[in-house]
Amino acid sequence: MLLLVGKVLVAVGLLAWVVSQVHWHDYVVAKSNGKSYAVLQAIPSAAAPEKLLLKTGPPWARQPTQPRDAADFQPIPGTNQVIRTGFASSIAELRPSLLAAGFAAFFFTMPVVAVRWRVLLRTAQIHIPLWEAMRLTFLGQFFNTVVPGTVGGDLVKAYYVSKHTTNKAAALISVMMDRVLGLTELTLLAGVMLVLVRAGRLAEGSDLRLPATMILLILGGMAAVFAFLFSARLRGLLRLQKLYQRLPLADHIAAAGRVTHLYRQNVPSMVKAIFITTLAHVIWISSILLTGKSLSLPIPWHAYFLYIPLIYTIGAVPLTPGGVGLVEKFYLVFFATAICTPSRVLALALLVRLTPIVWGLPGAVVAITGPKLPKAEAMQAELGLKRQS
Repeated sequence: MLLLVGKVLVAVGLLAWVVSQVHWHDYVVAKSNGKSYAVLQAIPSAAAPEKLLLKTGPPWARQPTQPRDAADFQPIPGTNQVIRTGFASSIAELRPSLLAAGFAAFFFTMPVVAVRWRVLLRTAQIHIPLWEAMRLTFLGQFFNTVVPGTVGGDLVKAYYVSKHTTNKAAALISVMMDRVLGLTELTLLAGVMLVLVRAGRLAEGSDLRLPATMILLILGGMAAVFAFLFSARLRGLLRLQKLYQRLPLADHIAAAGRVTHLYRQNVPSMVKAIFITTLAHVIWISSILLTGKSLSLPIPWHAYFLYIPLIYTIGAVPLTPGGVGLVEKFYLVFFATAICTPSRVLALALLVRLTPIVWGLPGAVVAITGPKLPKAEAMQAELGLKRQS
């Protein structure tokens, strides 16, 4: 309980930071003191203002100042404009056709991910119909993004697929492998794009230091996870048995070696899973790119394929529930500029967060029409994730 409270507090703090960077109205930045002021009216027009009618004071202040000269405010680099776009204008200028295309593109990632998981299940000698894999994928999406609480989508998928096998460890490892493989390939995709961006001189070298450092750190962590899963010799050398034997899932960790041996021996299936993963990620990032285009964001295509993988790999770290606040913060870190204002970037981040929630709703049908789902404690006990007292 204390851990959940801590995660919520971290999420609230990060969201507060994000909101502090955002302006609801269009705004300008004063040359004299760097303060921001909301623009109520541009005279004669926002495109070429000579005078600006501004709101000062707190957001609830009703009295605007007298018109001010546009020359008193910092121009946007690379333009002759001084007015920066706020959140309300970003949403008001949204292009519905491109937004709908982005929403539709995300949908196609769901069956592709289901096919990948089914490949991993069959490699672990668990055989379920493709339709069942799709139903459970939508169900997992529903519990990951729509239903708050301790019942995560991975736990729900592992519980239901365990009904198809006597090997509970295999069911759990298949879900874990699905997640780890997805995050690893996502980071590798960012690494490939980093090399292409650097080789093509599409960005300054100094701008690529942060993503390069993050890619190396993430890949190092993933390599450690894979080494732990696949190498019984390494676990023995590090004497990790004494550590994990004290954990509730000790029996599963011991059995995981037998399951991961199947993955090591079936290289064609793993190559197939990697190919499917790449396809799913390209479709998914393209859906975010289309959402960004619907907001007319001046973000080059390669930036999406470099930064989106890093944002969501970091967001997978369980620091906050569902990555709330953490994901939005890194959207601003990677995408916000004087032209692409934090307000516009936050509009993108919120629309992208809404998309999986919408496509998770069909999972509610699966939850309603399928067998009754037990409580989290019962699922954990049946899967052997809790030691019985």
